[in-house]
Amino acid sequence: MAQEMLDIFQRIWAKLQGLPRAGALEIGAFTVLLLFLATFILMVVISCTSCCSAKAKRPSTRVHPV
Repeated sequence: MAQEMLDIFQRIWAKLQGLPRAGALEIGAFTVLLLFLATFILMVVISCTSCCSAKAKRPSTRVHPV
């Protein structure tokens, strides 16, 4: 598995090195992909942080039907 991850990172690094010679469409697609990945990671970190801190402060509340 470590070798597979290393291969993936090497391919990404090769793409990054070729980015200055890439066309506008490739640069735009790569930027959108990076923004999506960064947003996903940020949302996971925020949700884990808020969930863990909320559990430590107070017990969970249940919503009761009317």
